[in-house]
Amino acid sequence: MAFFKREHKELAKKPREYLQQQYVKSERNLIRASATGNDKIIKKVMKEHGKYEYALLYQNTPQFRKKFIKK
Repeated sequence: MAFFKREHKELAKKPREYLQQQYVKSERNLIRASATGNDKIIKKVMKEHGKYEYALLYQNTPQFRKKFIKK
């Protein structure tokens, strides 16, 4: 079983700045959603937040650097 899903790997191809902006935006949405107390909304927003978090983490792996960063 792979740790990173295909979705995370594809998203990791985007520029790091874009991913960081989306991560911060999803963090704000998560804070707002948690204030509502609605579990369904929190779960949806958390899924979106995790997507960007995993993509950023994948960019730090040796596999990503070996595959996508040319020397």
